[in-house]
Amino acid sequence: MRDLSKKEWINIILALVFGFVAVFFIFKGINPREFFKYFRPRSLFHILLLCGIFLFSILIDSARMKWLFFFVWRKHLSLYDAFFNNYMSFLFSMLTPFYFGGQVFQTYHLSRLGFESENNVNVILSRFVEYLISVAILSVLGLLRYKDLFLSGALIAPKLIFLAYLVSVSFIGVVILALVHPPLIAHLFRMLKKARWVDSMIKKLTKKEDWDSRFLKWTHDLKESVKILWRSGFMFLDFPLTLFSLLIQGFVFYLAVQFSSGNIGFFNGTGLLFFLSLVVFYVPTPGASGGVEAVYQIVFSKILGSGGKTLASVLTWRLSTYYLPIFVGLVFLVFYRYPKEVEK
Repeated sequence: MRDLSKKEWINIILALVFGFVAVFFIFKGINPREFFKYFRPRSLFHILLLCGIFLFSILIDSARMKWLFFFVWRKHLSLYDAFFNNYMSFLFSMLTPFYFGGQVFQTYHLSRLGFESENNVNVILSRFVEYLISVAILSVLGLLRYKDLFLSGALIAPKLIFLAYLVSVSFIGVVILALVHPPLIAHLFRMLKKARWVDSMIKKLTKKEDWDSRFLKWTHDLKESVKILWRSGFMFLDFPLTLFSLLIQGFVFYLAVQFSSGNIGFFNGTGLLFFLSLVVFYVPTPGASGGVEAVYQIVFSKILGSGGKTLASVLTWRLSTYYLPIFVGLVFLVFYRYPKEVEK
């Protein structure tokens, strides 16, 4: 089984440090008595319950992957291996800045199981597109409900959050446009390449001189991957299941707020959850640790009207969907064994 590298162990430590430091500084501005009024001993039971519900969403994603391989390529992927694949996607995404590590591990794991690399890439890229579209759809619910929170007033922070959201949605738009009409993307990149400051900035971010040709190749591969799977007809079932999985994750957040005596509608909370998920993506720490706690505390304290209540909700949610699942994932990684037929 693949062991964690030294860098990945460092990322685990950094994720814990950034998260606890953020909570410490948030806690400094809150009355401890108010916080512990909402974060009580039974909150530990709530954390375990919410963690179980969160893992159920990963189980749904695992079933999707198993069914996809069977219906499209008539390949057998056990639910256990599919669950490990999807759980490790979560784990390694949480250990890398900008969430890039999960998809890489998924393709590696599927290849080690003996599945064809081309099919593996098709699955991961297509599911990536489904995820982006689904999150964008759900985030609109949060934007429509709380747009005044980000657009009105003189404070800079809410407007920066909204700007980061627009950048993320623009990227999703570019990906969708690449699927529909790639020549437009090629024309856009030629224009960006001519703007020296844009070209220089993207080179620094990507650390690639030929970033435009690389991204064009990626969008071409992406289009072919999506085309193959959509032609099979299975994606008409898979896409609703993607939304269902994300709604379960939204339900976990909704319950975390309710357990802390907060009052927010399910779709309002879910919409804002995924709206902010497209913003905290830019925090360059493992799993955006620290940044998530800070951003959600700032935004939801204005909605819930109580810093202590908000911190109790955010901490319950993060412990059940981030910190505890990471420890569970590390144990899973240690004890997982490949099927005997692929151990050679």
